[in-house]
Amino acid sequence: MTSRPRFLGPGGKVGTFSVDADSTGTGRGTWEPFIDTWNDRMGDLYPLPEFSASTVDGFRGTMRSVALEDTAINELRASSPVSTRAVGTYEHDQIRLYVGLRGAVALRDPHDRGGDTYVSAGTYFMHHVVTENHFHTTPLIGTRIFIFPGDALRPLVAGKPRTGQATSPTAQILMAHTSMVQRTVNDLGPAGAHASRNALLELAKGLILDHFDDREPTFTPALAQAAKNLADARLTDAELSPASIAAQLHVSLSTLQRAFARLDESFSAYIRRRRLEEAAAALTASGSQLSVSEAAALWHFTDSSHFIRVFKKQYHATPAQFARRLT
Repeated sequence: MTSRPRFLGPGGKVGTFSVDADSTGTGRGTWEPFIDTWNDRMGDLYPLPEFSASTVDGFRGTMRSVALEDTAINELRASSPVSTRAVGTYEHDQIRLYVGLRGAVALRDPHDRGGDTYVSAGTYFMHHVVTENHFHTTPLIGTRIFIFPGDALRPLVAGKPRTGQATSPTAQILMAHTSMVQRTVNDLGPAGAHASRNALLELAKGLILDHFDDREPTFTPALAQAAKNLADARLTDAELSPASIAAQLHVSLSTLQRAFARLDESFSAYIRRRRLEEAAAALTASGSQLSVSEAAALWHFTDSSHFIRVFKKQYHATPAQFARRLT
């Protein structure tokens, strides 16, 4: 759905705008309003290349852009290929980070790379951009494209493009912060937007250097969110624990615990609550044949009695009573 955002801050450079072809149809009618809004809001700072006619006429998907002063996060998810037709002669001084979510983006001969670069799902590529280059995508594509001002990161990246895995600890913490920004940007005041922008730049530096200052309080929300994301993917894993997640994120257990200290629950309590939520959903799913003892074993509670006790504490009912209420 195309949307006109509420921009905040000087120069109208904080906010979000999007296009959703799934809601408004396909092709030119959805793509061009997005481009018009981009050019209106960000074109002076980040001029776009010219896209191919097949991209414009056949676009099916979503594109969402978040602007934080001189920094932008663009997320493209499409079931149609996207490609450039002309890239113009603009001179740039930007750092771009491409993170593959699905499919692949092919960048044609970036000036600092010496050949084409392919950013596939689960990988990232960061480089210094001085001139625009052509690109094209696979028909099914998901990617996040970050644009950072050259002054902030150029000394670390110029002539030294970076590639890596999006599953690395620093990449996961950066992506966790990005997701929080995407969710909250329209509720941020100028000070909050400025702090989010600065945290984004510092986390990008951490990605380049493969470490970040885990004593920096700005990073603790992103660290806590990254830990939650990893835990959510491992709720049925017998080895899931705060210590194992800390090791996966390459931080100490005490650092991870500090990240949760300002939240309403500890990380152990978060894991227990999410396991109970998943167990409750499975027990009450239509046609479910899952027994209480099977649920206790699947989500790694000590035994059925322990599972029933903690379930009742959270839901004020035994699993059987809870299931009857929802049937």
